[in-house]
Amino acid sequence: MSAKSISTGADLHGVFPALFTPLLRDDPKHLNNGIDYEKAKRLIDDLIQSGVSGLVPVGTTGQSATLSPQQHFDFIRFTMEYVDSRIPVIAGAGSNSTRESIEMINRIQKEFGSVAVLCVTGYYNNPPQEGLLQHFSMLSSETAAKIVIYNVPARTASYLEAETLIALANDVNIIGLKQAVDFKSPGTFREDTIRIIKETRELDFAVVTGEDDALHSILSLGGTGIITASGNIPEVSKLYQAMIAAHAKGDHNTSEKLQTEAMAFVQKVFCRKNPIPLGTFFNSPLFLPLVSVRQTAGGIELEREILDFIRLKAPSLEKYHT
Repeated sequence: MSAKSISTGADLHGVFPALFTPLLRDDPKHLNNGIDYEKAKRLIDDLIQSGVSGLVPVGTTGQSATLSPQQHFDFIRFTMEYVDSRIPVIAGAGSNSTRESIEMINRIQKEFGSVAVLCVTGYYNNPPQEGLLQHFSMLSSETAAKIVIYNVPARTASYLEAETLIALANDVNIIGLKQAVDFKSPGTFREDTIRIIKETRELDFAVVTGEDDALHSILSLGGTGIITASGNIPEVSKLYQAMIAAHAKGDHNTSEKLQTEAMAFVQKVFCRKNPIPLGTFFNSPLFLPLVSVRQTAGGIELEREILDFIRLKAPSLEKYHT
């Protein structure tokens, strides 16, 4: 089995939804639900039709932390088979154990061919910079996979500093960075992001944002696109694509206006973190310890707001609620 490949930093350009994993309502305890593959097919078809550059199954938005190991690989297999080389696929992989990460990536490579992987920074065990450097270097040398690093300190309490990332960018198998930090505001995160983009410009390495409110900002700094949760909504993916096109033409005013327009969606998707509301957008349960919007404080009213919002702003999702 093979997929259309992301093999260079130049390929990491555009809009890449972090594919949501819809679940069946076959376990009211939300412990052993099956995957709703029919719903996933409709979602993938809509996103491909909307013009996205690729898909990222089983990232954090895809409930990677709570899917069973078998579901993890089954959903990657399903995505690759159903996409059928129409667009590239980047498989979610990685953990806070280097050994387990290598085993996971090698299994992906063995079962699915040469597939680029998105690997999160180490979490919980709080590795130092040297440990993170060795971790990603080892993933490269032991798997030969094309790797996109996911730097998300708010979720991992582990931050890959600019110097470490620049060193890793010199590895031919490490082709990109999903930078999920606040680089819009003055401070270390912005300075580091600018430095990374500047000092890797001559390398086969791309920087995309993992913050859905910051596509305009990363493009202004020299980044190339977005790996996005809200981009699961086709109307949002189209806005992001229009932003990238406007920016490429030098029309920064239009790009900024489109970012503002997209913020109405971003605020709804991320208002309960993780992003919990996507379950409501796609009428899907979530695995515990995530819960539906309805089960959170003020959730019944918010659920009603989201359903009204879908009717007004995201009609492509109405089919999930009929």
